[in-house]
Amino acid sequence: MALAKQVEQVEQVDSKAIRREIQLLADELHDMRGKADRKLARLSNLVATVSKLKLFREWKNPKGKFYKTFDSWLSSEVRESRSSVYRFIGVRQHLKSLSDSRLESIGASRCFELVKVARDKPKMLPRFLKEIEKNPELEVVTLRAMVSNTLAGGAFDSGEYESIEFVVKKEDAPYVHKTLAVMQAVEPVSNPDAASGRGVHLISICQEYLSGRDQVAILKSLEEAGAFNRAAWKIEE
Repeated sequence: MALAKQVEQVEQVDSKAIRREIQLLADELHDMRGKADRKLARLSNLVATVSKLKLFREWKNPKGKFYKTFDSWLSSEVRESRSSVYRFIGVRQHLKSLSDSRLESIGASRCFELVKVARDKPKMLPRFLKEIEKNPELEVVTLRAMVSNTLAGGAFDSGEYESIEFVVKKEDAPYVHKTLAVMQAVEPVSNPDAASGRGVHLISICQEYLSGRDQVAILKSLEEAGAFNRAAWKIEE
């Protein structure tokens, strides 16, 4: 009887209302993260101004005494992680060509990715900025993959990437490291420590495995059975 009541309660749930609320909350959280990212950039720019002009010397601490150092003011009045603020201030040194307002519109997280390009491949920076201007909602994870691919020696690619994560037993990890080291020796990429650099090697391993006669036959059977319909991809023979 108790099970029957539980089933009845489940059946009475308004699935459409739950879906609407999930979508609403997900959208709100996405917007909040974007706003927080831009506000961190704005906060960091203001803090940099305080440091440059020594404005903290004009202000008093809670005990009524003037702040003597920038750090004492920052630790007292800025609740946001000081490491994040300092990190963004450092970003500004590599993105001097961009105005404060431009940095704020881009957002801190995306600036943290752009600075990698500005530092290692500065001639590519305008292309990334143009891509962000064309697509203001470009996700950080997508930008990170684009940057990683470029730093690994690949051509600029504004296409989407997928981050694939897996774990192995600690005692089996050396097999992975040794395989990547051998592949780097045979088919080197410019930045083997980057995620996209390792991804290039992984793709080579996968392509070689799928080229085997038995694997090709199995793959064809799976494709004909619709095994990959949801993923919307098909490997060419």
